[in-house]
Amino acid sequence: MELDVAVAPIITLFVSSLLVLMKLVLGLRVSMYRNKINMPWGDNGDDQLQRRIRAHANHSEWVPATVIILALVEMVGVSPLIVGVLGAIVIIGRSLHAIGLMGNAEMFNRATGIVMNWVVLFLASIIGIVEFFAPGSF
Repeated sequence: MELDVAVAPIITLFVSSLLVLMKLVLGLRVSMYRNKINMPWGDNGDDQLQRRIRAHANHSEWVPATVIILALVEMVGVSPLIVGVLGAIVIIGRSLHAIGLMGNAEMFNRATGIVMNWVVLFLASIIGIVEFFAPGSF
């Protein structure tokens, strides 16, 4: 197998930057609400606080693996169009999921956001496996 020089994952850099800004907003929403209700620790069963915590935590749980696999497939030379589409799907999916957890069209937005993130993880993983065995396929 011939090794190519890795390229800087510019598309993933952009997608990651947007996702980090989203994480900051989600974290800020938790902190501001905690300050508003004077609850520095726990959630005391407060539904709004629980939703904000889960939106932030879920983002923290799923985004790192997604960004890593996206960067890796970009670095092996997968088409920028494919990487860009996968990145856009992640941004939309994470946004829908967070909006859903905040109570707006909860079931549709949460479920759609989850599925979109999982689809990107699945597709990027398959692309990575194919690229390992047949470099330049994508």
